[in-house]
Amino acid sequence: MSFHRFWPLALLTTLGACGGGGSGTSNPPPPPPPPPPPVNTAPTVDAGVDQTVIELTVVQLAGSANDVNNDPLTYSWTQTVGTTVTLMNADTPDASFTAPDVLAGMPESLTFRLSVSDGAGGMTTDDIVVSVQEPGAVVLLSGVAEYEFPPPNNGCDGLNFSAVIRRPIRGAPVQILDAATNALIASTTTSATGAYSVTLDGAIDVIVRVRSQLLQAGSPSWDVDVRSNTDNNTVPLNQRPLYFLDSAPFNTGGVDLVRPPLVAGTGWGANSFTGVRAAAPFAILDAIYEMMQLVVSADPTINFPALDAFWSSANNTSAGTGDFFADLDTGDIGNSFYVGGSVGSLFLLGMDGDDIEEFDDHVVGHEWGHYFEDKFSRSDSIGGAHSLGNQLDMRLAFGEGFGTAIAGIGLGPMYCDTLWSGGMLRGFEINVESPSGVGFTGWFNELSVMQILYDLWDSNDEGGDPMSIGFTPIYDVMTGAQQSTAAFTSIFSFAEALKALPNAETAFIDALLLREDITATGINLYGDGETNDGPGTPPDVLPIYTDISLGNTVRVCSNSQFDSARDGNKLSEVRYLRLNLQSAGSRTFTVDTVNPDSTPSAGFDCTTAAATDPEIREHSDPDLQLWLNGQRILEARGCEPNQEIATSGVLAPGDYVIDLTEFRYADTESRVTFPEQTCFDVTIN
Repeated sequence: MSFHRFWPLALLTTLGACGGGGSGTSNPPPPPPPPPPPVNTAPTVDAGVDQTVIELTVVQLAGSANDVNNDPLTYSWTQTVGTTVTLMNADTPDASFTAPDVLAGMPESLTFRLSVSDGAGGMTTDDIVVSVQEPGAVVLLSGVAEYEFPPPNNGCDGLNFSAVIRRPIRGAPVQILDAATNALIASTTTSATGAYSVTLDGAIDVIVRVRSQLLQAGSPSWDVDVRSNTDNNTVPLNQRPLYFLDSAPFNTGGVDLVRPPLVAGTGWGANSFTGVRAAAPFAILDAIYEMMQLVVSADPTINFPALDAFWSSANNTSAGTGDFFADLDTGDIGNSFYVGGSVGSLFLLGMDGDDIEEFDDHVVGHEWGHYFEDKFSRSDSIGGAHSLGNQLDMRLAFGEGFGTAIAGIGLGPMYCDTLWSGGMLRGFEINVESPSGVGFTGWFNELSVMQILYDLWDSNDEGGDPMSIGFTPIYDVMTGAQQSTAAFTSIFSFAEALKALPNAETAFIDALLLREDITATGINLYGDGETNDGPGTPPDVLPIYTDISLGNTVRVCSNSQFDSARDGNKLSEVRYLRLNLQSAGSRTFTVDTVNPDSTPSAGFDCTTAAATDPEIREHSDPDLQLWLNGQRILEARGCEPNQEIATSGVLAPGDYVIDLTEFRYADTESRVTFPEQTCFDVTIN
């Protein structure tokens, strides 16, 4: 804001009179002179950095200019020195030309001038020198990429870092990078022996980089990445950093060059990891590579869906906060595991002094087996904690037995899982070919499932397996009938489908089943006729499936007799029902706890009860799920005490299966006095 002073007329007159010569009035001052015209500043110009180029190649000239007066600028490129060339787009900042042919040993320098005018009398120029030479010598760069692998000690009691061997890095992308800028110059892939070769210009400084990937297009094809789940947590998991192995910078010289082996080291010091653990991601990749080769042997045109394997030196056995994605970010993953999804993801432990899995190739192969089930077959496994020899839910027993068996088939019969414990090395081993008896054999024992599957493939006779059917029939069943079976996936659905293949070795298959105390004669995908109910003839195991029909009530009991840890995944905790629907319609499923040992107080509402309310853990809580050919159609997991009621949408005719369980057996906070057995009346209307 400006202020204008105002003088009254009387005061002006008085002041004029006091001046002694005034007329009694005042005249305004003359206006100030106009400001001088602005001084024009010529533009600043940059013709770019001098270049060295190869003859007969297209050369780009990238100039720039700036004008403080914001005047419109015009550009003009001209050549001032050297063999005359034709400039394209010479009236723009970015011109180009084709470099002339030069004589051997006689490079030539061309000079170009960029002139920029602002139209107001200002003009500035800048020159750039382009040196043109013949191509350098072309050289063949070759080498081999390897990773260090420490074998397990006897009994798998840790790893023997004093007996490290080298293994080839197979099928991994190799990039040749400019040593100064990291710009990509060329790329290739390591062979089955870890070898690589690529043609390059001579006399350039480069780096060889091997990435933690397996990439192959065509048939077969695959896309496997090993990433860190604990780095760059601001981006989605499948965008997190890959690992890579770099050589030191070197010059390609003028003749073909064979580089020393590029080796990813373990990083192990005297008693712990002290260096970069470069071998870890490549050891994981190599186990997966070997597993894929097994499948390719049965299906040479297979296309593997993308797989991300996540490993970090921060991944540890802590269960974390229970927030799945937050725990992945911190490395508190609890255990190694596979999780399905649009991109399958495999997570592996890696913390020094806690547990590391990168060199436990059979553990990697086992988890990859779950990926195979997820992407090519079907697994109805409910997962959860378990130990060798446990009596398991049959779906879990098959999934875990399959994972161990396929790891043994793909990687060798000695399954080894090395562990840490309080600074001491330990572990366990399983001879997949001839395991020592652990637990009670049967359809609920993962080791029984494992040995049946392995001995179907194995050509050695350790007693009771005098022949081999090879891997292809196993692959055909897993990708065929097992994928669409009406029953839950188990050794029963697998064995029936295997015996139904053309030219099946039925007697051999039955012999393997009988050896593991699984009924063979007349067995079907539901296990009808099975008589093995586990150790000590326990209740609530057989029949495996209970038939139920519309309008009828059946009684089924869930029993935690084999589960002291409340894992909810042991034999007899989940019971199976079979329902055949002849016509379409909506159905209501009602489950009532029989003679519950606790009833809710008046007005108790589990949906609004606080988690600290002791009554929320008092009552029976039946849960029911309905499935059709592996697809879950209905899930009834309410918290209503002593009852579950759910109504489906319209159900098509077909053979359905139901799993029914007592949730308290999977609830670690339920009261310790909750009964071992809970019985339910199930009705479908």
